[in-house]
This record gives sequence, C-alpha cells and structure tokens, in this order.
Amino acid sequence: MNRDRLLELHKQTCTAAYELMKRKNADYSGGASGYNPFLNFTRCENMGICTTERGFLVRLTDKMSRLSTFCDTGTFQVADEKLHDTIQDIINYCVLFLAYTTAKEEACESASPSLE
Repeated sequence: MNRDRLLELHKQTCTAAYELMKRKNADYSGGASGYNPFLNFTRCENMGICTTERGFLVRLTDKMSRLSTFCDTGTFQVADEKLHDTIQDIINYCVLFLAYTTAKEEACESASPSLE
C-alpha cells in the first residue's frame, strides 16, 4: 500500500462511518428528530451507572476488545460484523465523544459570566 491508497482508504472508511452514524444515531437517539444525538450515552448517567463520558469509553473498550480478539484469532465469530464495521464504530464513538465534550464545554462557557 502506498500513501495515495492509504488516503483513499481513509476517505472511504470515514465516508462509510459518516453514513453509518446517520442511520445508527437515529436508531439510538430518539428517532428522526435528533433532539439529543447523545441519548443512548447519557442514559447510563441518568440510570446512575456511570458518567456519560465513561459510557463512551465502555463502548470503545467493547470494540477494542473485539479487535484484540481478532488480532489473537484472525477471525470474528459474528459473521455479519466485519473488521471494517468495528473500525467504523470506533471512529463514530470517537467523533460522538468529541462532539459531546465540545458541546459540554460550549455550554459551560456560555453559562459562565464574562470577566470583562
């Protein structure tokens, strides 16, 4: 693989991850309205299980565990989820985590009084 092929693979993978997020986020976050794109992650905090941020990390850890097993065995037992599916999920969890923490920071900044 050369750099051009690497960058093309990156673009294809991220485009596929983007399309997958559009579909999955509607399923996991209250439907087409998209009123709370983090709903399935905030539920763990609302249920007293862990913070929302840790909820993201739990899901990422699940996917990393799946990749670790793949590295050890060279196969997946769940036939309808391939390596690229797991990678796309990891990309999407990272983007969701970034978006959630960014939104939280922006909310704090807009709520704090100006020092000027």
